[in-house]
Amino acid sequence: MFEELQQEEKELKEMRRKQIWMSGIIVLALVVVGGAVFLLTKPFAKKAPATAETSAPAVKETAPDPVRDLQVVRAVMGKDVSGVRVMWSVLLRNKSSAYTYSDVQYEARFLRPDGSVLAVSRGTIPCNLAPGDEEKIPDFMGGIYDASASTYNFVLVGAKATPAQ
Repeated sequence: MFEELQQEEKELKEMRRKQIWMSGIIVLALVVVGGAVFLLTKPFAKKAPATAETSAPAVKETAPDPVRDLQVVRAVMGKDVSGVRVMWSVLLRNKSSAYTYSDVQYEARFLRPDGSVLAVSRGTIPCNLAPGDEEKIPDFMGGIYDASASTYNFVLVGAKATPAQ
């Protein structure tokens, strides 16, 4: 009987040792997986230490590009009271930090259901958009309404640029 107890104790110790060993392997595996996930999701870009030369913001001179700098936030087409002429309600934003834009040129493309161009109207919006400005342009007429057009595109094609003070 004493030998049976010793044998059971020995088996119990062996089982505990195996459990501890397996727990250690599991913990080690979790640490390795966690470290790998951390390293894979960590951005690799390192910031250079700030020096007197790099601490001042660099001013990059770029040529004015009204098509890139000006954004049509919203353009809604309607009809005048006669139902013949197109009325535009437009909200514009100047994303440039260096240029003021004026006399914004637009192109309105009226499209057929298949996507082909039915008609195009062009015009100039008399406005003055300073850097960062957003302006609702007063409603204006632009083009003849065509009931066969299924949709429209309102795009900016140019503007006069003036460096901001």
